[in-house]
Amino acid sequence: MANFPFNNRCSRFLKALSDLNRLKILELLFKGDLCVSDMVKVLKVDQPKVSHHLAILKRAGIILDNRQGRKIIYSLHPALCKKTRFTGKIDAGYCSVEFRFRQAGESTRLEEAATE
Repeated sequence: MANFPFNNRCSRFLKALSDLNRLKILELLFKGDLCVSDMVKVLKVDQPKVSHHLAILKRAGIILDNRQGRKIIYSLHPALCKKTRFTGKIDAGYCSVEFRFRQAGESTRLEEAATE
């Protein structure tokens, strides 16, 4: 049997990134730390769903939580996540993903192709 570099951690990591709401959460967290109630307001998704998505991202090791009084503040794992002005990278060692953040008014290649 071949020795593949992928394992359960890699699968969990990629699964955590496979949902649109989780990608939106990551985009918010690349901008700064947030609590669930703030994410609910921005995403317009109910609190149990946001909490579910946060739990998946936490199990994958991508985010951390920190209790501050009654609130839990979520942040990107600093050892895995690096942000520059226009990109964000999550590097878990066994898998890595790089995001490019669009600027206001900027279209994607897919959107440009759809208009041609």
